[in-house]
Amino acid sequence: MLGIAYPDFTFQRAIEALAPGTKVPAIPVFILFLVPVYLLIAALFSTFFLFGEEFGWRGYPQMRLFSGQPLLAAISTGIIWGIWHYPINIRGYNFPDHPVLGLLVFPVTTVMLSIIFGWLRLRSGSIWTACLAHAATNSIGATLTMSLFLGGGDSILFSYLGLIGWIPLGALCLWIVLTGRLKTPV
Repeated sequence: MLGIAYPDFTFQRAIEALAPGTKVPAIPVFILFLVPVYLLIAALFSTFFLFGEEFGWRGYPQMRLFSGQPLLAAISTGIIWGIWHYPINIRGYNFPDHPVLGLLVFPVTTVMLSIIFGWLRLRSGSIWTACLAHAATNSIGATLTMSLFLGGGDSILFSYLGLIGWIPLGALCLWIVLTGRLKTPV
């Protein structure tokens, strides 16, 4: 709609970008309808693998940093989490076209995700909700947006971690913070 990225619902462009020079036949339309099912199954499966990372962020430091101040704890954990990813981000992991600019963009995203995941952790009383949310953002957010837009726009803009992704993430964070939902439940 804004002319900054162009989706390819056949996934051909993404396949060609990931495997240059490879001739891949068109994906049958009925297979494309299975993509959402696959992404949901992948999110459920990877939830268990993300336990370590989520225990490392939401389960331990975010629950202990700035005790009694969950927003400050989420912000500080998000900054640390974003910086912790610098070694892979400077190699172009999340923003292959802009690894240096990605060092500024990614921590903003991780702060917002820390607010959201921290809220889920606080409200449910379980680290598993944060694990599932993290798995869903990786599986659905990353895989789907990259598959649809790879080669058709700038990842610093279209990625769910990028600038356009800040709009829905920021709106959800504002709702969580302004309605007092980040406070520890009684």
